[in-house]
Parts: sequence; structure tokens; C-alpha cells
Amino acid sequence: MLNTEQKRVFEWLNDDLSLPVFAEAYKGAAILITQRTAGYVSFVAHAGRDLMNRLASTVADIKSERVQYQQHIDKLQDDWREEWRFSNELSPEVAEKGHLIPVGVCQKISTLVDEHKSGRMRSSEADGLFFSTFLDYSDKDKVPSNFLLEWRAAKNWFLSHAHLREKPFRAETDNDMVKHFNCLDGYLYIAASSQYDRLKDLNEILDATNQ
Repeated sequence: MLNTEQKRVFEWLNDDLSLPVFAEAYKGAAILITQRTAGYVSFVAHAGRDLMNRLASTVADIKSERVQYQQHIDKLQDDWREEWRFSNELSPEVAEKGHLIPVGVCQKISTLVDEHKSGRMRSSEADGLFFSTFLDYSDKDKVPSNFLLEWRAAKNWFLSHAHLREKPFRAETDNDMVKHFNCLDGYLYIAASSQYDRLKDLNEILDATNQ
């Protein structure tokens, strides 16, 4: 079951923040890591991803808008022509000059690219949102770079393992999962602690990484 620190995190999520959905997801992931029942990697990755992507924005009441890739592609495919598809059989002239694509189609592609860029920017800003919301860093530019690197590495791992795949997970997956969940777990516990303990723990992490 949950250890003492994890119980504090659960109480913080469930009682202090009044977010039982996040609390239950966290508790389930923490238990699955030790029990390792069928499908545990994807379940833990899903919980870790949602905690890292949505917890801070939910508390800060920031609406997270996702890029609607499917809708964009649905609109684009109706106007797309097969002759625009790349082929090794293209004449040298066409290969050099390309195709003449209507402005309307170019605009749809441009809109998709712009929203993708905005989505990536929001994702980058969201990384600092956890620290500014919960860890006393009012200015996200002052968050230590090693904190953000560790956070992003964990988030990217969760994102890449949240969905089922045809090939089985590699043997080192367990070690990586534990490492990245412990990263998230540690920051959640610091966030759940009092301000004095929170600053003390953050300074200890900084001191340890700077040695």
C-alpha cells in the first residue's frame, strides 16, 4: 500500500485540493508499481501523464486546449489530390519546382502547423506551471534547469508509454518507470508539505545536484 509520504500526497490531493479523481489516479499508480499486475505500465504511465499535464492547470483554473489534429486532417483530406503525393517517378521538372497547390489548401496546412507550434509552446509553459503553482517559484524563469530537465524526462517517458503497443516492453522498462514515478512522487510530496519543509527539501535537491 502507500507509504507515509504517499499517504500525505493522497490526502493533499483528495482533501486539501479537493481533487479526488487525481488522488485516486495517484493512489492507483503508486500501488500498481509495487504489485505490478497485468497492464501496470500503461496504467501508471497514464496516471503520471495526467498528473503532470493537468494537475497544476486544474488548480490554476487554466483551460488546456488540445490541437484537434483529426479535425484538421479530415478537412484537409477532402481537398488533397493524389498527384501531389511524393513519388520516385516524378519528372525532374516537377521534383525541382514542386506542385501548384491552391491557396485554400495551403491555408489549412498553415493553420495546422500554427496550432501545432502553439500546442508545443503551451506544453513547454505547462512544465513550469507545476513549480510556480505548488513550489513557491512565482517566476517560472527562476525554476532551476535541472528540475525542469528531470520533470520533462519523466513526462516524456509517461507520454511514450501510456498507450498499448504491439511489441512487449523491454526489461529495463520497470527501472525507468520507477525512476520517473519517483521523480513525480518526490515533487508531489514536496508540494504537499508545509512551506518551510518545501523550501528545505528544494534546497536539499539543489545542493545535491550542485555537488
